[in-house]
Amino acid sequence: MYNYASLKKVDGTITAFEPSDNMSINGVPLNQLVEGYRHLTVTGRGLLGQSVKSTSVPGRRGVWVEDISDDERVLEIKYQLEAKSSVEMRDKFAKLNKILRTYASSGYLEITFKDEPDYTYYGYFSGSDDIEEKSLSIVSKFTLLVPDGYKKKSAQTSTGLVSLLDAIEVLPESITVTPSGTVDQVQILNGTKILSFSGSYAAGKDIVVTFGIDEVTATYNGRSILSELDRFSPLEQFTVKNGDTITAKNATVKRVVWRDERA
Repeated sequence: MYNYASLKKVDGTITAFEPSDNMSINGVPLNQLVEGYRHLTVTGRGLLGQSVKSTSVPGRRGVWVEDISDDERVLEIKYQLEAKSSVEMRDKFAKLNKILRTYASSGYLEITFKDEPDYTYYGYFSGSDDIEEKSLSIVSKFTLLVPDGYKKKSAQTSTGLVSLLDAIEVLPESITVTPSGTVDQVQILNGTKILSFSGSYAAGKDIVVTFGIDEVTATYNGRSILSELDRFSPLEQFTVKNGDTITAKNATVKRVVWRDERA
């Protein structure tokens, strides 16, 4: 489906064009990181499966569906690696091994493809083929595990209004509000969802709620205020949909950061 490209002679030099789905790791095309590396094909970018947990019910047709969850995604990369000597081949494999184990600040390999540059998979190097080295031009495969099979769009920001093109709803990455004066309560609202903090808050000092992958944090002027979160505030369920507008009581919404996503 995606040919690597024909070779074209330009001003006496031979140029090999990148494939339309060329892969980058942590923002840099892999063929630019390892000389002699060529991306050939990728599988696993299509439909994302679901796991359906079901139970048979005596006397009833079919099954009772207890739970449905999206599967992880496994990307399989087919590549070619060329070298001029066995020593050089060892050096290139050492470099490729290092790159596939060097995580970005997110804690993951940040994986992008040339035909979808605004969307990023967050994954880990998880395996490779055994290679029988018979020449200095090797074709092989390796796999990347994406625990959350969705790919994330580049971050978007606003002062309240959220727009989503692909996702139905997402958790924001962060919400920042500034108290409108010296107040004892600040609320962040999205329709019927309310995050309410009770404490002592002054103008000019931001409250920042950050929805991380592993945990949600809330700070005021740099200190944690999770203990000041009122009961029934749906911290982990404060999702947003297309067209939602985040507002605040006793505060001004300074910045909302979110990311669209695709399966």
